[in-house]
Amino acid sequence: MKKVSVKQLNLMLFLRRFGLICVGAIIVFAACIDKMALPPGLGSDIGFSAGDTTYLRVNPVWGEEYGFQSPVEISIGQDGYVFIADSAGHSIFVLEQDGDIPDGFSSLRELTYNETYIAPIDVDIDNKMNVLFIDGSQQIFCWNQLWNHVGIQAIAVSGVFFNEAYGDSGVEHDTETWRQFANESSWSLAETVWDSSGLKIDSLLALRLIYDGALTRYNYPDVYYASEESEFSGLSAIEGPADGFYVTDKYHNRILRIRWLRTDRIRLNTGEEIWVHDGVFDHIVEDYGTGAGTVNQPTGIDVDYAGQIYYTQSGEFFGVHKLKPNNAQYPSVFQPGVNNIMDLDRYNRPQDVAVDANQIIYVANTDAQEIQVFDSGGQFFRKVGVQDIIVDTTMTVINGTDTTTVDTFYTREVKGLLEEPRAVTVDNRGVVYVVDTPMRRIVRYRLSNQLDENLNPVE
Repeated sequence: MKKVSVKQLNLMLFLRRFGLICVGAIIVFAACIDKMALPPGLGSDIGFSAGDTTYLRVNPVWGEEYGFQSPVEISIGQDGYVFIADSAGHSIFVLEQDGDIPDGFSSLRELTYNETYIAPIDVDIDNKMNVLFIDGSQQIFCWNQLWNHVGIQAIAVSGVFFNEAYGDSGVEHDTETWRQFANESSWSLAETVWDSSGLKIDSLLALRLIYDGALTRYNYPDVYYASEESEFSGLSAIEGPADGFYVTDKYHNRILRIRWLRTDRIRLNTGEEIWVHDGVFDHIVEDYGTGAGTVNQPTGIDVDYAGQIYYTQSGEFFGVHKLKPNNAQYPSVFQPGVNNIMDLDRYNRPQDVAVDANQIIYVANTDAQEIQVFDSGGQFFRKVGVQDIIVDTTMTVINGTDTTTVDTFYTREVKGLLEEPRAVTVDNRGVVYVVDTPMRRIVRYRLSNQLDENLNPVE
């Protein structure tokens, strides 16, 4: 037998992987044997080293026992509640992080507006505890979690606004003057007349339409597009004190920024007085193109704590983009050939993107049955929903009259743990939640060095 150098061995492995032929040598492969037997289920007790960084499933899987019909999107609120948009179920399901069903969210089941069922395709929760969702049309809906949990005591029917230049001015609620004074910083509401009757209060506690592209009240600055033809495909609230949220419009291939417009003034049962808001068109963030930072059939969107925008798209060229707001400009952060996340051949119909508190990026690579994970610089890290199996391969190498047997290992990627991952999000513990739509389930994963021996999250 003849020994094989490291260089020769690397060449053999390269040829083994890609099935190439090397001139002057014939490589014959013997049987491949799995030396490392995997456990039959990830619910088994498994020992892992502290440095192991494999994404493992967290049990149990949340499935049809919750009533899911076609879950398509998922978001996590600031209080940890998990919101799941189910289009066929016309519902937004709400779960605690341990899978329990909390009280107080029945209004989000069997959603209707004007006696017509709503099929939500995306949902997000902002810092005002507005549960925002879309149905693929040009409309945006809202249900406020805080008001429904603590209750509304009264609503303002008139008030006295004060301006240093003009003094006091009495104004009736629900007039153009009211909306003008309420939204101009030079005016402040000094006195308020309250009404505690139930009809108007009930309407605020119910599902509300907060934006409609068919109504000029909402889109009056949007003069270059037929807004009533918009098809909103993704939605993301802006973290922190920013005033508004973003939506993707796949009909016009653009991203819109929607800002909040004060409408009603309410007093909660806690005594706190706050404003009610509608959304109004602010500006176009980006529109159609084929280069970095342009929009082509957008599918999902997320925003990090620094206000940077991440979005996926199914159009030509780049599947994932990142924009950084800069004085009403939105330059692309990632560039092709520099950041792995923009590789042209990396994705197969990416449908969603999520970013965690460390700006780690999670991409639902839907038709490839996987979640790809990238660091904050857009460099590839790991995959979620894919098993890496270590295979012991014995190779017989014939080179002229010399015969050499080589025992080596290679890693084989096995898919099928996820059928069609449509959406992804991550909580503040690092648990990754994946919406596996055709299987009607939510599958959770976490890095193995952040799990205990029973595959439960380490607190």
